[in-house]
Amino acid sequence: MEEERVKVDLIVVGGGPAGLMAAAVAAKEGLDVIVVERGEYSGAKNVGGLLYGTILSELIPDFHRRAPIERFVSKRVLTFLAPDKHISLSFGSDEWSRPPFNNTYIVHRTQFDRWFAGEVEEMGATLLDGTVVDDLIYEGDKVIGVKIRGEEEEFLSDVVILADGANPLVTESAIERLGMRKGRKEQQYALGVKEIIAMPKEKIEDRFNLEENEGAALDLFGAPFEGLIGGGFIYTCRETLSVGVAAKLETMIRAKMSPNDLIEGFKRHPFVRRLIEGGELLEYSAHLIPEGGRKAIPQLSADGLMIVGDAAGFVNASLYKEGTNHAMESGRYAGMTAAEAKRKGDFSRRTLSEYERKLSQGVVMKDLEKYEKFPEILDTTPELLSLYPKKILDTVVNLFSVTGEPKSEIQKRAIKEFFKGLPKLKLVSHLLKAKKLI
Repeated sequence: MEEERVKVDLIVVGGGPAGLMAAAVAAKEGLDVIVVERGEYSGAKNVGGLLYGTILSELIPDFHRRAPIERFVSKRVLTFLAPDKHISLSFGSDEWSRPPFNNTYIVHRTQFDRWFAGEVEEMGATLLDGTVVDDLIYEGDKVIGVKIRGEEEEFLSDVVILADGANPLVTESAIERLGMRKGRKEQQYALGVKEIIAMPKEKIEDRFNLEENEGAALDLFGAPFEGLIGGGFIYTCRETLSVGVAAKLETMIRAKMSPNDLIEGFKRHPFVRRLIEGGELLEYSAHLIPEGGRKAIPQLSADGLMIVGDAAGFVNASLYKEGTNHAMESGRYAGMTAAEAKRKGDFSRRTLSEYERKLSQGVVMKDLEKYEKFPEILDTTPELLSLYPKKILDTVVNLFSVTGEPKSEIQKRAIKEFFKGLPKLKLVSHLLKAKKLI
């Protein structure tokens, strides 16, 4: 008896923002699409907090009214922490409190991704939740489908889009088999740890000086991450706080620091402790984040195959920490390319490489190219996240300390202390590197 086969136009492996966007775009173009998600539902394994809506608004213009959004971000805060002091730069705009709210929202990904998956189903895609893809099916070097765990039947397609996230076992297997990392660096990872802390809505708004539906996004650096390349964040949800940290994995291993050590040390800092005081821990999660930058992105297309989102390494790990918008943009271009390939009846790399051309002209690659030296700069110049911010913080504290001395003497001493111990021969070089981080 001939083995049963399922054949569709497109199979998407992974039901996160990148995979769902690819499926939505392709389904709207009339393709028969299956999304295979290993989690119990889309979002079950995701831990992000910020959603950038520029790409999503093109697909669903009124999503900010219908999606399960906790708050829009009306305030951004950058804070450097010393063991016993801190300095913050807080900025916002009245414009951010009006639609489209600076396209920046705070969400629980477990809720948002599930909602988005429902929208994609309504657009015509089929979702298979709780389904694990063990490998791809090949015909020579051409990808022609996926192997589903526990299923005897084959799932075949003209195109497979891999969107299997930051720990992409299927993607890595394909990259190795098809030689798609030639001339590229190995991917580097950070480990993100996040807690969801319950707190009454009124207390959150009072503590963070927010109006109804307004949200604050805080990014923090410094003392809790001594010896590490990393930082922390606090995002205000409606009745919870998303509190988390992320640090480059190899620096955590070198420092012999566990994920629990990292998050607990962050929460113990006086500045953070006061903000989360009185809250109740609801959830704890950890997640890998690809932070290798532009040089670690592999070849993104092959015969019958495209790679999108975190699986491709599309995370801007700079000061801006963008991921969901890059994931969705890559998914959109992949979905468009799959539809174009279907119209041509050509699913070779020659046609699918159009996806890479689209990316090269879009925001994703332009941003990643701008910050392609970000990982290298932080590796070779750790002073940018430790010594220099500490010097600035100490100087500000000294300038505003009331000692009864004349201001001229205070200022003279503060300036002297600032330059004391600075690597003067490297100062200009370090300043030029710092400019590339912004």
